[in-house]
Amino acid sequence: MRYNIAMKAGDIAEVKILSNGMEGEGIARIDGQVCFVPLTLAGEEVRIQITQVKKDFLRGKVIKLLSPSPDRITPDCPAFFRCGGCGMRHMPYGLELQLKREKVATCMRKAGIAAQVQPVFPSPSFIRNKAQVPFAQDDKGRVFAGYFKRDSHRAIPLPENGCPQHDENTNSIIRAAVNVCNTYKIPAYNEGTGRGIMRHILVRRIGEVYSVCLVINADNLPHADKFTQSIAALGIQFSLCANINKKNTNVITGKDLLPVFGDISVTGEICGVKTEVSPLSFMQVNDEICAAIYGEIAALAKALRPDVAVDGYGGVGIISNLIAPYCNLAYCVEIVPSAVENGRKTAQMNGNSDKIRNLLGDAAAIIPTLNLGKNCLVLLDPPRKGCDLALLRSLLFASPEHIAYISCNPATLARDLSVLSSAYEITLLRPYDMFPRTFHVETLALLQRK
Repeated sequence: MRYNIAMKAGDIAEVKILSNGMEGEGIARIDGQVCFVPLTLAGEEVRIQITQVKKDFLRGKVIKLLSPSPDRITPDCPAFFRCGGCGMRHMPYGLELQLKREKVATCMRKAGIAAQVQPVFPSPSFIRNKAQVPFAQDDKGRVFAGYFKRDSHRAIPLPENGCPQHDENTNSIIRAAVNVCNTYKIPAYNEGTGRGIMRHILVRRIGEVYSVCLVINADNLPHADKFTQSIAALGIQFSLCANINKKNTNVITGKDLLPVFGDISVTGEICGVKTEVSPLSFMQVNDEICAAIYGEIAALAKALRPDVAVDGYGGVGIISNLIAPYCNLAYCVEIVPSAVENGRKTAQMNGNSDKIRNLLGDAAAIIPTLNLGKNCLVLLDPPRKGCDLALLRSLLFASPEHIAYISCNPATLARDLSVLSSAYEITLLRPYDMFPRTFHVETLALLQRK
């Protein structure tokens, strides 16, 4: 039903938050029209300003909290209400987990999936092993690093003590890089003009080693020695490289990597697997949750002993190496060339070269060409857009015995499960809190052929 309402952008209204939605936002109604209000909790009464008017919904922002929920807590980050890096620091962790389970259940229900959603597996830590932060400049021309302001594409500085999603060393590395930029007048990239040099800083922790990558709008990193010296002064193990991205695009990285200090790829251990990781390789950002999900899959492989395993969207091959002892042959399919090269070295380092075949290409194109056989375990870990329909149809045709599907988007997971459910029974549907204090949630679905 569509309502004709008189509300317009800028209008003020007092509303009661009736529930929380898919992204943790509060949901109110004004003259029967749905109004989404970020950073509010069910039961709260708030005065809001309308920020967006659409045919079927409104959006508003809080200008005064009239009656707070007893569940509301004080955020542990001074930038929380402005920064868009996370969205749930104003609520207890237990409520966050409850909302994430409801999010997954709602997506499944809308797709007609009747499988029971298990309670969310909580994260032991709120710290990520990866930071990906844009550079920007303030009104005085000073460079800073910070996430984008909520509901905008304009960066705001990280808190003085650093982002609570980063560990102490990561925050120190970012501060060191910013100091070099300001000391030696290296400008931040400006999306509007296409000018400036420093675009992003990427920091990834692999074991005790930090892989630092500076994304630049230039052919070479200015004052590269100063960046090296500044990070080295922190007393940590690290490598430093530059990534060239001279395109006028919001895609973060380009294809070319230049070594600055140490090797471009970092050697470390993930979930007990020795590996090499380049700055462009996909890795899960939460070590503890990654270990829990991958451990579930390894236990499944150990119990099933499949003849063939296929690790679609396989990255550097962590899962492939975890399950290699329990199968005769494992295919690791990955579309990023550097990750495939890292994957081959990973298999070699773990003594699995005779069992793992690292294949470069799109999983949707490669998996249908493989002779899977019936006693096969297929592992899927696609990006947010989910799996191509052609891939799902090829799996229905090949009919492997078991499928394990890891998803960071419950909506596309539900869509894909609705396709596979014609031939498969869902034996497990468990969310994992890979991204605590954000509205994102990871989900593992295990499927068995009917």
